[in-house]
Amino acid sequence: MVRDIVLIGSGNVATHIAGAIKDRIHTVISRNYDSAYRLADRIGACACSDFAKVADIRPEIVLISIADNALSDVVSMLGSLDNNPLVVHTSGTVPKEALLPVSRRTGVLYPLQTFSKGTPVDMKSVPFFTEAADSSDYGILDNLALSISGIVHHADSDKRRRLHIAGVFSSNFIVALLEITNKVLTDSGYPLDTVKPLVEATIEKVFRIGPFAAMTGPAVRGDETVMDLQRKGLEGIDRRIYDIMSEYIVESHNVHLR
Repeated sequence: MVRDIVLIGSGNVATHIAGAIKDRIHTVISRNYDSAYRLADRIGACACSDFAKVADIRPEIVLISIADNALSDVVSMLGSLDNNPLVVHTSGTVPKEALLPVSRRTGVLYPLQTFSKGTPVDMKSVPFFTEAADSSDYGILDNLALSISGIVHHADSDKRRRLHIAGVFSSNFIVALLEITNKVLTDSGYPLDTVKPLVEATIEKVFRIGPFAAMTGPAVRGDETVMDLQRKGLEGIDRRIYDIMSEYIVESHNVHLR
C-alpha cells in the first residue's frame, strides 16, 4: 500500500487512528520530536518536528489530529501547500474552513469516541463522521474512514457540534458523576467497583428501552423526604449538581413532589 498520508499530531486520537491506518502513513509530525518518533517507530513511519517538511513530502492527504486550540498555529506553520492535498482534521467543533490557508481541498474525519493512550479501543465500532469541501473528495475521505471503521456518516459543522455536545454529556459528564460517586463510596470505605454492576445494568437498560423509560430513583418518584436526606450527605458543588440533576428529572418527567 502507498504511504500517502502525513499525520500531524501524536496525542490520544492521533495514536489510535495511526494504529488503524499505519500502512498508509508516511510521516508523523509533532512539535515534540520524541513524541512523534515514539508513534512513528510503532507504526513503521518517519518522524519529524519540522512542519515545513510537509511541502517536500507532497502527500496526498494531510491528517491533522491535534487539540483544537493548537490548530490555527499549525495551519500557519504549514502554509499553503502547492500540491493541493486533501487536508483534514479530526475535530468535532472546528469548521473545515479553518484549513483553507493550507489547501482548497479541506475536510473532516471526526471519530465520536473517547481515547486515552494505553486504553484499547475497537476502532471498527467507532462511528466516524466525514465532511469534504469538494464533493469529489468524499470518496477518498469515506474510503479512509471505512478502512478504520464500519460506521461512517456525513456531518456538516452544525451536526458535528451537536454530536460533540452529545459526546460531552454521554462521556465526560458521566465520568464526572462517577468521580463524585467514587468520593461518596471512598468516604464509606467502599471501592468504585461497588457500583459497577449497577452502572452496567443501567447502561444496558438505557439502550434497550430508552433513557426516559429507564429512569428510576427518588426524583422520578417525587420523594422529597429521601431527596432531602441525600442532599444533607453532600456539600458544595456536589450538592449543587445533585439539585440540578434532580430538578432536570422532576421537570422532564413532569413529577409532582410530595
